[in-house]
Amino acid sequence: MRMTHGSSVDNSAGRAAAAAPVPPIRPRPFAAAFTVICAAALTLALPLAAPTLNALSVGGLPFGYYLAAQGGLLLVALLGLWLSGPWNRTALSQRFSAFLASLTACGSWLTAGTIFTLTGALFVYGHDGLPLYLGLSAGLLVSLIFIAPALDRVGALHIDELLGRVTASRFAAAAAGLGMAAGISILVSIELEVAGLSLAAAADQRQLQPFEIVAFAATAAAVCSLLPGRGLWYALIAMAMIVLMALVWALLWGISGREPLGLIPQLAYGQALSELTATERALLVEGLGDPLSMPPFGRPFVQISQLNFLALTVSMLLGAAVLPHMLWRRRTAAARAADVTLSRRDTFPSRHKAAFALVVTAIVLTALPAAAVFTKLDLYQKVASGLQYSAPPSWLQKATSAGFMRVCGKPSHGEEVPIESGAATPSEVGEASCGDPSGRLRIRDLAINPAAVVLLMPAFADFAAPLPRVFAVLFGLLAILAGAATLRMTVEVSTGWLRARTSEKPRTEVSLAARIPMTVAFAALAAYVVIGLQESPVTRLYWAFAVLGASLFPMAFLAAALPRVNGVALGLGGLAGLAACLYYVVGTTGVFAPQFATYWAQISDAPPWLLEELRELLQTCAAGAGDSESKQACTGATELGRELANWFGVDGRAGAVIGAPVGLLVAFVAALFTPSFWRRGS
Repeated sequence: MRMTHGSSVDNSAGRAAAAAPVPPIRPRPFAAAFTVICAAALTLALPLAAPTLNALSVGGLPFGYYLAAQGGLLLVALLGLWLSGPWNRTALSQRFSAFLASLTACGSWLTAGTIFTLTGALFVYGHDGLPLYLGLSAGLLVSLIFIAPALDRVGALHIDELLGRVTASRFAAAAAGLGMAAGISILVSIELEVAGLSLAAAADQRQLQPFEIVAFAATAAAVCSLLPGRGLWYALIAMAMIVLMALVWALLWGISGREPLGLIPQLAYGQALSELTATERALLVEGLGDPLSMPPFGRPFVQISQLNFLALTVSMLLGAAVLPHMLWRRRTAAARAADVTLSRRDTFPSRHKAAFALVVTAIVLTALPAAAVFTKLDLYQKVASGLQYSAPPSWLQKATSAGFMRVCGKPSHGEEVPIESGAATPSEVGEASCGDPSGRLRIRDLAINPAAVVLLMPAFADFAAPLPRVFAVLFGLLAILAGAATLRMTVEVSTGWLRARTSEKPRTEVSLAARIPMTVAFAALAAYVVIGLQESPVTRLYWAFAVLGASLFPMAFLAAALPRVNGVALGLGGLAGLAACLYYVVGTTGVFAPQFATYWAQISDAPPWLLEELRELLQTCAAGAGDSESKQACTGATELGRELANWFGVDGRAGAVIGAPVGLLVAFVAALFTPSFWRRGS
């Protein structure tokens, strides 16, 4: 009996020790301030100093581009690891669990569609595509500094639960759900497009229309998202990310000549970047390239200005700061000190997960510039060696038949799919002069969808059949899997506000009968974004993060900084930021761009003579009776309006730069004038 009693006492003590709360997180304001200053210098000042740094290029290697694409991200990741400490307060098992959680957290958003689009952005824009990369890593660091500690402080598992616990306001949770659903739906559209392109590439010659392929991808993603098993989905997401990066690494190794150094892409592409600069000069000399269709890859601010480089980076930063903690919804992501029911080895601070996610993201992202450089170098070298217009090579024929590449005068079967040049503006289909006088294809005669750049890598790596088709099939399956997981997240975040409470975890699960119509609706919306809007996936990726940054970041930041913030004011701020962002994005890029440009002419950077030309085109368009002249004037007014519409020269894709300050201001003003009884329980 005595031994039994002693045993029960020991077990009780063990259970009490296991259920002990996680040690409180002590804020380190000076360390956080130092980290913010250093990160700002690395992610913003370093790329802006690229013109000076490129003067130090060695052997044609643009030194500024190389540092911005490599050193900035890796150093920011190291800063995040340092700031998330001290690590000696957590057990090794907790740190390992945090690392595994970070893989799934990254896999929830660093998916096939995102990887393809990021690589395509660098392929198309070169140095001017870096805002996507720098904004993502800097956003994770902001999340680590401001949002992860707030989650740990209140025991929240994700962003919408943080808002529910802090404000106890369904209005705030509903506003957050609306912004999250809008941003994630755009991300789903990218996954569907990548899945369609991959499946078309696997088929060699596509027989279906683009609408049918996208519809098939949307249907497959919707069906998969309805399958039960949350734990299974988290495991699949983590495994899919590992498989995806293993495939990308294999392609990099193959396209770099199968050299041992090719397994470390962060080091392997320096020589290729130098060769790319020399190849660009050779193409210009031979007349196969021109400055408009082939902007220098490593030269900064050719396609966007310094102001827009900064604006796009900040817009991506604001969206990336909320996206990981918004999608990650696992129970062990945070533990409330008063309600810990799991063992200590199964709980870990959210700041550790954010730190590991920052490191994983930096490692992944710094490999993607190598993919863009090797692919572009190989394409340019093939053009320089002579691609005959009358006898295109097999890889070009397959890419054209799959619908993600187009040759001047030869419209592809997938012409309806958004096409953007691999190097610049594509030639018009049916243009009389295609190729040079000797029949060789030029850079401006080729156009490629940016999301399909990775699909060119197997052919350029000289992998024998059927490996290119296997790669395409795997990429398509991973994109469908990512689309399914993201669709499921969209349904959860759009319904989480119905159960928002302050005393218990909001249950985001809904019944199958309610999930089916919502899943179908979001899948149809994402498919329409691909087919109906006809916008580049790079632009849509900017839009997605801009919407999230404009609507979610003001709410999450205020909830983290002001524990007793007014829920109604917070919701109004989120809705105001979302509305301002959508107004700016649609106004500068949609069919109403000419009206936007003329109405806001006083605060835009558009030249007065171009604005006067725009007004004349609008008058001709309005006075016409449907003849060819009026139609041409309407088309010209729309194109010119999209070029001129802006506020203070800010790019239309950087909507979060406009929406986030509006949201913060509206929330602050509303908090001053709303009744005090709306502070809780509204």
